[in-house]
Amino acid sequence: MLNLTLFLLLQSSLPMIEENSVVHDEIVTTEITTTTTTIAQPVSEHKALDIAIAIGALNSLGSQDSYSLFPTALIEVYAQTAEYKYTPDLVVKVNLSSLPEEEISLNDSSSFKSLKFEAGIRQGIPGVYAKVYGGFGIETRLPGETGPRVNAAKYFTAGIYFTTENNSSYIYVGGGPDQRLDLEGRYLATAHIEGMVKLYNYKDAKLSLKGDAILGGQSSLVRVGIVVGI
Repeated sequence: MLNLTLFLLLQSSLPMIEENSVVHDEIVTTEITTTTTTIAQPVSEHKALDIAIAIGALNSLGSQDSYSLFPTALIEVYAQTAEYKYTPDLVVKVNLSSLPEEEISLNDSSSFKSLKFEAGIRQGIPGVYAKVYGGFGIETRLPGETGPRVNAAKYFTAGIYFTTENNSSYIYVGGGPDQRLDLEGRYLATAHIEGMVKLYNYKDAKLSLKGDAILGGQSSLVRVGIVVGI
């Protein structure tokens, strides 16, 4: 009789246990459900790659002498490293120049008597059209020198770029150790100024004022002229 009573009590309690288990499972399922929110980063409106190609003539003014106009060709590349704003830009610049009163031809490499190459990284500053820049460059021959140097002059530079959104106009102010003002290849502390200002634009072609300056303690070099390019 006692055994029969215990069996009936157990049978009547099973539905309650199962119901409690289901409720418990539902509570656990509700507690572990989460929502993931993705925060989008601002996408840059700049082109991923800006390439400027120009040809023209520059006049060079040194500390002790002035020189005639010399033809020059410019290639400047600005490449974004990512599609978002304020990511670093890779900058590469190549200047190819001839001697004064000599012609320059993009199809004839022998017409180029001087090479200037520079590469660096620019980092944007939020809220302004300014970028912090650091770079390294070489130059094989400066205006007024009778021949190319045995070892290309090297220089380092760091400063700030102030630029328009599409890089059509810019000015750079900086400085660093530089061998270009010393014929023996010693590094001198110098200030560097470089700029390009668009004067006139017709369809894809533009006329620009181009110049740069290397300013040292006892010597300096300033180059300025007009270039036409795309």
